[in-house]
Order: sequence, then structure tokens, then C-alpha cells
Amino acid sequence: MTTLEDKIFTLKQNHLMKKMKEIHFLNNLISDSEKTIPYPLSCEIINRTFTPYRNIELSKENFSLSIKNEILNFFAPEENDIAYVYFYGGINDSAEIPIELFPLFIIKIKNICNWLELINKPNFYCLKLFSNKIDKVIDISLLDNEEDVLSISIGLNA
Repeated sequence: MTTLEDKIFTLKQNHLMKKMKEIHFLNNLISDSEKTIPYPLSCEIINRTFTPYRNIELSKENFSLSIKNEILNFFAPEENDIAYVYFYGGINDSAEIPIELFPLFIIKIKNICNWLELINKPNFYCLKLFSNKIDKVIDISLLDNEEDVLSISIGLNA
């Protein structure tokens, strides 16, 4: 991108962050984050290639505590370790916003469950969780054309 395009993109991302902060549950998550990683570094991380390790599909209502615990165990964390979180959705017109505008957040692993609650919120599309070394990813997304079926992919660094 050119410098002007970068500036425009940054302004759009700042506007998106403002819209996200106007929504109570998103504002709380953003406020609890350690740091926000903007474009272009966020896209470099989000678009990394991972080798699929496990894929499952299930309804939102079957996304239970056991699956949340499995996600936490996959990262085998210490309580104060960090994770990277990418969330696409949450605002009314998010489907019309380029996915690159949504930033990446650095959070404490102990707060992952709070982010997993986004799955049940309106306008949920995608939640990606990366380990602190960015060598593991969990991608939780709505299946195309489905409102309550999740695709959960777990991957390891390719």
C-alpha cells in the first residue's frame, strides 16, 4: 500500500475500534487486552499457514465447557501467558467491513473464556486464538450460510 492508502486504512481501523468500543461487551474485552496489534502486522499473523490438526463442526448450543477446557488445554498455558486473539464481527455492519480492518489483540490466556463468550453474541463470524509463540491456532467460525453451526479448526505451525 502507498502511504496515503496506509493512512486511510489506519483511519478506518480507528473508526472501527471506536464502533467496537461503543458495544459494552466488546469494550470490556478490548479494555482487558494487554495490547492491540493493528494492520499490517495483524494480517501477517492472521494469514499464517497452519497444518490442520483437528476439525469439528457443531452447533453453537453444543459449544460447551468441555470444549472451552480443551481449547485452554491445547495451549497448555501458565496463567500469565499471553495469547493473540482475532475477532471478526460484533457490530451490525461487520459483514460489510474488510476483515483486515479488525485488529489483533494480545490477552492473558486466563481471559480466553471471556472471548469465547463472543460466539453467542449477535453478528459473530470468526474468532481465532493463537498461542504466545504463534505456533498453534484455533479458528472458530460460523459455517457459510449457517447461523448456529460452528466450524472449529485446530492447527499447528506449517
